[in-house]
Amino acid sequence: MSALERMLDEFASLSDQAGAQRQAAAQRLRIVGLPARGEDSWRYANLRALDQVRSFLPGAAGALPLPLPPALPGYLRLVLIDGRLHREHSSAEATTPDLLRGATALPELEAVSDQRLGLIASVFAADPLELVINAPLALEIVSLSSAAAPASYLNLALRVAPGVDCRLVERHLGGPEDLRLVCVRLGLTLAEGAIVHHQRLFAVSAQALLFDTLQAHLAAHAEYRLCQVAMGGSTARSTAEVRLQGVGATLDWQALAAGAGPQVNDTMLTVLHEAPATRSQQLFRGLSNQRAHVACNADTRVAAAARGARVTQSLRGLLDGAGAEVDLRPQLTIDTDDIQARHGATTGKLDEDLLFYLQARGLDLDAARALLKSAFLGEVLGSIEPEALRREAQRATALRLGDDALAEPWQ
Repeated sequence: MSALERMLDEFASLSDQAGAQRQAAAQRLRIVGLPARGEDSWRYANLRALDQVRSFLPGAAGALPLPLPPALPGYLRLVLIDGRLHREHSSAEATTPDLLRGATALPELEAVSDQRLGLIASVFAADPLELVINAPLALEIVSLSSAAAPASYLNLALRVAPGVDCRLVERHLGGPEDLRLVCVRLGLTLAEGAIVHHQRLFAVSAQALLFDTLQAHLAAHAEYRLCQVAMGGSTARSTAEVRLQGVGATLDWQALAAGAGPQVNDTMLTVLHEAPATRSQQLFRGLSNQRAHVACNADTRVAAAARGARVTQSLRGLLDGAGAEVDLRPQLTIDTDDIQARHGATTGKLDEDLLFYLQARGLDLDAARALLKSAFLGEVLGSIEPEALRREAQRATALRLGDDALAEPWQ
């Protein structure tokens, strides 16, 4: 039996408990199906990992699986365990009806959409949530997975009112080592002039399968600034689609993926410039250690109506050790002559000349390698705010790569 057939069969056993929104998502998943490795935008993803999931049922939410990290100063906090809100660990101000509501349906997906894996979260997430932000806000979402179920789901929508400045931090933290699936779907809608500064840290358990799906719609003069760090899981796939629908909408996307051992970490970004004077800057840094496979496909499409658009893509990979692999694919499809665009992709090993230079200045080989890797990773890590989150991301990256010295230059 295929993974899709098992999903739908297991959901049928929950049909009496599932609401209309989840029923509709299951029907949509039945129609569009799961992606296949033969599809161009899924060529690097480890989709066979879904066949290893012993059960897709979320189960009842468990107890707090590990101590919560210290709260970020000035931020409200929402804590979710297995995708369910835990009010006792959350800020009272963050759970008011004015801010937190039951989620409405996210936009329907096209039959060939790269967002299809997000439907799994829509089907199985027992507590879909919607955040409606009508005033400036700093919010931290901490999502943890317990041992109570073999799968954990989060289905979250966020809507930001016109002209509102929002700071959002997401932390998806490691749970039990035997957890098989973590599936996240996040939908964002930015009204005219809204600004969202979004920091995401994925540090799930080393054995987890992580599938993350993000969809963002930007109205006129909205700004979306995203910094994402992903290093957990044996298999990880991050899929993002950003639509710049209004005049002057702006995207600043920065992502770091670090893999070690047999890990597969695949990132797919689609940016759609649909209006005049839109801007997007896309920066990806991938570090593959030992036998890891890190990939990034950045696909930007500029419509004929998007006159005066500006696009910058910078994708870089660093190989560290025998068997390491990085695949980078910058793509630009342009249907207007009135545009400024540039893109590039490079992959290489640590510079032997620089290593020699650093050793000649008194550093041992391990310290020299750590310093060069820190400089590479720092292009993304250095932009994370607040500082406490940046230090956590640095420590988690060093832990994932098995190189404690990586954290030292940042202390």
